[in-house]
Amino acid sequence: MVGILVAVVAVLVLGFCGCLGVGSTLLGRYAPEPVAEDPYDGYDDEVYPTWAPPAPSQPATPASTPSGGPGRYPVSYEVAGTGRADIQYYDANGDFIRLEGVRLPWRGKIRTDDPNRVVVTARGDESVAVRCSAQVGDRAPVTQTGEPGSRVTCQPS
Repeated sequence: MVGILVAVVAVLVLGFCGCLGVGSTLLGRYAPEPVAEDPYDGYDDEVYPTWAPPAPSQPATPASTPSGGPGRYPVSYEVAGTGRADIQYYDANGDFIRLEGVRLPWRGKIRTDDPNRVVVTARGDESVAVRCSAQVGDRAPVTQTGEPGSRVTCQPS
């Protein structure tokens, strides 16, 4: 009697599980998730050989005074040496300006309201040593001289 009861329960359990499996497959509950296609599939290196970031935007001419009017602090930038150098500095509006191949010596004067945003960086050609100088108001100027081809940075604190 116990054997028959166990057999009936086993048949009912197997039948129930089988019905769940078949029913869920028919309903799509356990269907495999769709697989996303490879986003780079089909790209051709000959069509897209290289990528370059867009050039940074900068004003056509650097600001000599802030857009809100004359700044409170006069600033003097200077890069000395011979030949040409690439120069980077913050203008009166706090915009980062990049100048390439500037004939030396170079000088710039601005007025700013943020003396903490005063910095000039320069790098000459491999055979050119450059010296930078930055001064805010009547404070002592900060100067640095570099080896040929090295970068120099002057930032008053």
